[in-house]
Amino acid sequence: MLDEVLEKTIDATAAKTDAGLRLRVAVATRDGEKVDLHLGHAEVFSVYDVDENGVRPVAARAIAEHALDEEEDTRATIYRMIADCQALLVAKVGAAPQEALSKIGIEATNFYAGKGVDEALRELFEAKKAAAADTSIDASEFALLHTMLRVTDLDRSIAFYTEKLGMTLLERREHKKNQFSQAYLGYGAGFNGMTIELVQNWQREEPYVAGDAFGHIAIRVKNIARLCDSLAAQGVQTPRPPRAQRHGESIVAFIVDPDGYRIELVQAPAP
Repeated sequence: MLDEVLEKTIDATAAKTDAGLRLRVAVATRDGEKVDLHLGHAEVFSVYDVDENGVRPVAARAIAEHALDEEEDTRATIYRMIADCQALLVAKVGAAPQEALSKIGIEATNFYAGKGVDEALRELFEAKKAAAADTSIDASEFALLHTMLRVTDLDRSIAFYTEKLGMTLLERREHKKNQFSQAYLGYGAGFNGMTIELVQNWQREEPYVAGDAFGHIAIRVKNIARLCDSLAAQGVQTPRPPRAQRHGESIVAFIVDPDGYRIELVQAPAP
């Protein structure tokens, strides 16, 4: 049912105005003061229009009032009722809803979490306007970080890269909530050079073919929000807009190259 809702809302997004001139933005906020609600905790979304003349409230849209019936998936209701928006500001948002919203033209981000609603909306508008006016990129401090590969047996793969190729296991994590294990390997004592990220999905039993095993390459960047706005202004797909990570202070986004390969953009925390 969710896929059907997403398909039906695609046409609605086509009528949206140029993000460089005017934005319609939904905000997950308790009282209209701050961007302070998780996507999954909000029951009402405040909608605003933002342009050169400032911020104007449009509506407060309640999930309960927009649900088609009691059986409709809550996320499907949310996606449909804010389909006329170009952005969604939340305190927290997962990767899956980010990507679902991206498919219907909505940029969902926690980049403005904790900020005042008016301040966040004005900053968002100015960033989009600036990106549309100047798409140049300063890559002088960018660097390749890692390549991600999916594996069927993480211990076996770690043994191969460490024992056969002399790499060092830099980090290993178990993600119980999302059901996967993750390891970083490289040469040297830390994350100072290019590394390999290995991921084992717990629910995967059959072997990967080469094309399925490749995940993404990662690039360290600066000014990630400005970069993503600039790339979006040039038509680059951004299935995951900038989002602060749950397990660290880095800000991460995903873009897609012309052949559909994913590129992870990572902005490290300020020193």
